Amino acid sequence: MLRAGVIAALSIALLGVVPSAYADDLNTTKDNTQSQIDANSNQTAQDQAALSQASATLLQTQEALVQAQADLVAKQQATQDAQADDTRLAAAAAQAQQTLTAKQADLAAAQQAVADGQAKIQSQRDTIGLVAQQTAQQNTTLMSLAMVLNNFDMGNLSDQFLWTGQVFDASQNAMNALVQAQQQLQDAQNQAQQAEQAAEDAQVAAQQASQAAADHLAVTQQAEATSQQAQQNVTAQLSANQTAQANAQAAVTADNTKQAQLQQQLAQIEQQIQEAAAAAARVAAAASSSAPPPSSVSVADAQAIAKSLMPNYGFGNDQWGCLVNLWNYESGWRVNARNPSSGAYGIAQSLPASKYNSVGTDWLTNPTTQIEWGLGYIKGRYGNPCGAWSHEMAHNWY
Repeated sequence: MLRAGVIAALSIALLGVVPSAYADDLNTTKDNTQSQIDANSNQTAQDQAALSQASATLLQTQEALVQAQADLVAKQQATQDAQADDTRLAAAAAQAQQTLTAKQADLAAAQQAVADGQAKIQSQRDTIGLVAQQTAQQNTTLMSLAMVLNNFDMGNLSDQFLWTGQVFDASQNAMNALVQAQQQLQDAQNQAQQAEQAAEDAQVAAQQASQAAADHLAVTQQAEATSQQAQQNVTAQLSANQTAQANAQAAVTADNTKQAQLQQQLAQIEQQIQEAAAAAARVAAAASSSAPPPSSVSVADAQAIAKSLMPNYGFGNDQWGCLVNLWNYESGWRVNARNPSSGAYGIAQSLPASKYNSVGTDWLTNPTTQIEWGLGYIKGRYGNPCGAWSHEMAHNWY
């Protein structure tokens, strides 16, 4: 019987049997990991959709920026054309002003010509009046001559007729000069009117050209300013969309990395579960042909050992009741307690039993070795016995 117990114990130590509590822990971890994988898959799908949307938005913004840049180039060209038009129209306005100045000079000259013509006409009128007066006097002289015909002097008469002809010739010349002066006056007045109208037209043209140039330039400058603002807006939106795409890409990359890690973790857990199941099967087969070694340690002795060791791990008397409940539930404080389904062994139900080796190789029958390992395990994993007991009550293992 002792030989069979030793064989069973060695089987546990060599095969590294996983107790049911450990197997349950692995299955729980597997379920949690699978849940995390599913949740991460959903998150990845959402982040991938966000990335696709961000990429599409970024593409649209890039296209809008190209369009805005082309529009700005067109508006800048329009402004340059308007500035050229403004220069040309300004030159036209200057030319119109020069024309106005010239026409005003023509108008002054025409007005002077009118004044000169009017003076000339008045002079001709004075000359005609003088001729008429002289003619009247000559006629009187001729009448007197007829009255003294008996004293007629042919030489004298010839001179008188010659003089009279000269007078009439002078009158005719004066009349001709008057008519010519009147015609010149009329021409001068017409030229003055034309010059005045031309000057007015030139002035209106100059004003219209200047106003047209100013209006056209203002319109193109406003269009260019609007286009520049549109380009700035699109550029800012492009920067924001690039940041959004980068963030979305980072999220997808993080999701993929996390998914790979979770899948690797799940594979490791599944491998551990398979190894634990195989080990349990091997130990169960070995245990079926052997019985646990007898124990010569009473429950009271085991508990006395545990209570004396608790201060070494920083546990006070307030933790004693939790420790009693915990190992009552797990092993009944029996040194040779074995879980028939998993092979968990001893007072602390080590998983696997070979973990006791970290304290001592005599763990198969030595309660002190089992208790020291158990107290160290509780402290490292749960902090104290009451923490371990709370977990035991919640999950049926610790």
